[in-house]
Amino acid sequence: MTLTTHAAIGAAIGTFVGNPLLGFTLGIVSHLLVDMIPHGDSVVLTAYKVKKKKKAGVAYVMVDASIAIMLLMGLVGIDHAGQATSSLAFAAAVMGSVLPDLLTGVSEIYSTPLLKKYYKFHFYFHNFFTSRYGDVPLIPALIAQAAFVAAIIPIVH
Repeated sequence: MTLTTHAAIGAAIGTFVGNPLLGFTLGIVSHLLVDMIPHGDSVVLTAYKVKKKKKAGVAYVMVDASIAIMLLMGLVGIDHAGQATSSLAFAAAVMGSVLPDLLTGVSEIYSTPLLKKYYKFHFYFHNFFTSRYGDVPLIPALIAQAAFVAAIIPIVH
């Protein structure tokens, strides 16, 4: 899934649970479970890993991360006194929901034994169905994720 999708799910979790620790934990769990849904990024990952097309993979992540940041900035409302209305639970759940991908990125840079184990753990979920049944095309998957995020925004905001 895109970081934007994970962040939107984390925002929804944080909005509804109200507890930072629970929000963070559910954010991580939601990331792993949602990543199991085939979501079209295997072509980007294969190009990055196998074909060594690093620029396309990095560009994909940078655009996605920028959209996620803009989404979150829009979801953090301002109350009548000019104070941000975000809560610690909101922030913790969003952090938990994107942390698995951030750690995967760190494992691309620093190849420690612990990060290698984490990488395999993360991709166990990520490839759970795609390794068995194949992936879906990227563009329809991105459109579906954008529609999903658009449906979450009114619920969170």
